[in-house]
Parts: sequence; structure tokens; C-alpha cells
Amino acid sequence: MTLVEMLERNARDLPDQTALIFRDEKVSYRQLNDRVNRLAQALLKLGCRPGDRVCFLLPRIPELVLTFLAGAKVRAIVAPVNFDLPAREIAATLGQLNPRVIVCHADYLTLLLPAGPETTFILTGSTESRPGCLLWDELLAPQPSHNPSLAIAAADPVYLNYTSGSTGNARGAVTTHEHIYWNTRSSVETLGLTPADVHLCLFAPFAHPHELFARPLYLGGTMVLLDSIRPRTIARTIMAHGVTCLMALAPFFRNLIEVAASEKFDLSSLRLPESGGMHTPVELIQAFREAFGVPIYAVWGSTETTGIALANHPGGEPVLGSVGQPCSYYEVKIVGEDGQELSPGMIGELIFRGPGVVQAYFEEQEENHYKYFRHGWYHSGDLGRRDAAGNFYFVERKSGMLKVAGHQVYPLEIELKLMRHAAIQEAAVIGIPDPRRGEVPKAFVVLKNGAHLERRDIIRYCAQEMATYKVPREVEICASLPKIGSGKINKKALRQ
Repeated sequence: MTLVEMLERNARDLPDQTALIFRDEKVSYRQLNDRVNRLAQALLKLGCRPGDRVCFLLPRIPELVLTFLAGAKVRAIVAPVNFDLPAREIAATLGQLNPRVIVCHADYLTLLLPAGPETTFILTGSTESRPGCLLWDELLAPQPSHNPSLAIAAADPVYLNYTSGSTGNARGAVTTHEHIYWNTRSSVETLGLTPADVHLCLFAPFAHPHELFARPLYLGGTMVLLDSIRPRTIARTIMAHGVTCLMALAPFFRNLIEVAASEKFDLSSLRLPESGGMHTPVELIQAFREAFGVPIYAVWGSTETTGIALANHPGGEPVLGSVGQPCSYYEVKIVGEDGQELSPGMIGELIFRGPGVVQAYFEEQEENHYKYFRHGWYHSGDLGRRDAAGNFYFVERKSGMLKVAGHQVYPLEIELKLMRHAAIQEAAVIGIPDPRRGEVPKAFVVLKNGAHLERRDIIRYCAQEMATYKVPREVEICASLPKIGSGKINKKALRQ
């Protein structure tokens, strides 16, 4: 089943059911479908054709859902753009995509460099026109609300689900309607979701954006959109709308606990707090249960698996420290360097197979493609283990990659940018624990002879060169860095 079929089924069978809640507005499935159709008609008139890219830089607002679904209706390929990146990295992404249309919130317009003549900009979040931009409301108002009725297949690519771009060039996983369908169906069956559930997803709007709406769309249920990360606003939103299912990173749950300690919030509607994207500490799971009477359910998912593939199943006690067991329709193995499956307790690479697992990155070179996709299996680069009962445990990134508040960060990328500074001779970056972000980068720096830099100068330089979550939170200036026999920097010694 495609996303378009889900939407049109709900508009037909559940026209008055609340599909979307944003602030004080409730949008029914009939209204949602009408608005999606209007945008789809506008995209067609702007020359959007099957396979064209429709990019967006949007917060968690209704326009994101409308853009995604309208792109699907005209058989375009939707591509979220990470607005946390520097302008030149955004420009590189857009240069690779060559989009027909870019939908941009006014807050992010300054990040966009001039695009090609074939790209149309649609501006939302403002009633004031800007040069070279079409205003969202003015564009949609005159459009008809009937369905474009293009033939759409389940195997059609619907969007590029981007990794966080830790190596400088983010990879766009080519994601089809079928991938989203099977991951969503898997999540519904594994987690016991129902049409009565009210869903709130707090993931970044450029990371897995289909998670904002896919589950309620499949079920004919209700999604709540929230463009704030303030803990009190989150708590009030859960209370106001009876949210039952919350998808978030571990720090959001910690923040809710801290707020509840100082102010009374009734979060009794919340039955499924789901934590993914980074390690969920055991003590956080226990503290959340003490505060709100329900445990956090730790899960594991990725861009390439189109969402969760391992989960602690509700109905029983979550296995503390574990990311759970395979979700429906996913096969998971722990393999060694030779590709052979390892016995319980042994640490190896997590690999995945199933109808929800993508098979390619957008315009990726063949040798890089084969690194991740081999013989129908996705090789995640994550190290893990499983116990005798079949519970899986995340151990470490195989490549040494850090996960900072759910964002993938490669130390090498930071090191290379540090060493571009005229005063820096050598640099090494490791991860250190952080209670709110899981881990953060720490940089060890050796200055060139005669050079002088303060730690704050290095942090300021990094803030200008890279996304905020990649900036080292700690910097140590050293006379030299420890080396192993081959001359490589000894990061084990740095960690010790």
C-alpha cells in the first residue's frame, strides 16, 4: 500500500476523523487530503514531473506533511534538507539533488544560496513576499482540490531518507512506498499500536521525517505536530491532546522528568514512550517509570531500515540495557569479519534484511554501495551482541563514529577541519559521555611552533565551520599526541 492510498482511504472512510493537530488547529482527513491535492496541483503546474526532486527546509509544522504527501501524489522524490548544516554544505546537497522545487520556511531562507533557473522556491512561515519566492498561501489558494490521480506503484521511490552527513556528504537512502509500508506495519504489529493512539514524534524534521505521520496515516489515527523542544511545552501538549505514543531521543525524556520534579503534569495518557537514535541509559528508564508510571521502551532503527528494526516489546518488562528483539518482518544477525553469524554473547556487526530495508543510496559509487548492501543484507557498521534469549545489545560504532543527540558524527571530519586552521598542527577527537546528548566530541590539539590559541578560539572556529552538534564541547591543548608504532595517534591512550 502506498502513502497516497492510505491518505485517500482515510479521506474516504474516515473523513471527519482528526488527522493532524498543530497548536490550536485540528485538521480532518478530508481537509488534509484536500490541502495535499491543492499543493500537488500546484507542483504539477510548476512543471514537477515523476522523479523530480522536491526539497524542503521546514520545522515540524503541517507544511512538512503536506509537502511530503503532495510530492508523493505527483510521483516526485521528496528530500529533506538538514538546516543545521552550514550554507555551503546545504548548497552541496542541493547541487547533487538539482531540485525542481524547494519549500522553505522563512527562518531558513538565508541558508539558501541562489539556485538554478529551473528551481522554484515556495516560502512558508511569512506573509511577506521575498524576491524569487512564491508564497505558500497565495500559491495554494486558487488550486483545485481534486486528486491528480497519477498511477503510483508501491516500488516507486518516494523520498531520500538522509543520514546526518557525518563524513561531509550525507547519503540519501532511496526509500520507496513499500519500504515505508513494511516498516510502519512492522512497528504497528510489534508495538501493539491501534487507531485510537495519538502520536507525537520529536525527531528532527530532516531526520526520518516520515516518522511524523506514517504510523497514524496507516492506522487512520491522529498525529500531533510540535515545533518546540521546551520540556514544559512538550508536557502540556501531551496533556492537552492525550498523547499515547511519544517518539523521542533520550534527552527529551530526561527533560520531562526534570520538569515533573518542579511542576505537576498529568501524563497518564502516555502508554508508549519510545526512545531511539542514541543509547538510552538504564537509570533513565527506571527514573521515567518512577516519575510517570510507565517505562521507556528502547529501540534501534536507522535510515537504511526505514525506522525501527529492533524493539523492546510493550506488554512485558523491557530488558534493561537491550534494544530489544527483531521487529516483525525484519531479520537481524550479528556477524564477524568473515560474514559468518556469531554465537550469543559474541560482539560483531549488526546486519539487517527485510522488505523495509532499502537497497541503495542516491547516486552512490558502486564500491561504496557494496560496503553497506551485500547479498540482500544491510551492513550497519554498528557493533552489537545478543543474549541466549534473543535480546540484542548495542555496543559501539564499528567505525568509531559518535552519536551526539541522535546525530551521526565522525571524529575524522572534525579533525580534518581543525587541521585546516593555520595555527593547528595535529588534532584528535574522541567521544566523552554527556548526560543530555549521550556523548559529545572532545578535541585534543597540538599547535604549530610559535602559534597561540585559546580553547575558546578553537571552539569559536569550529562553530563557524560545522554543524552545532559536531562542535567539540571540550578542547585540550597538548604539547604532543601519543602514537602507536605505525605513527597513528593512539586514541585508546587519549580515552584513558
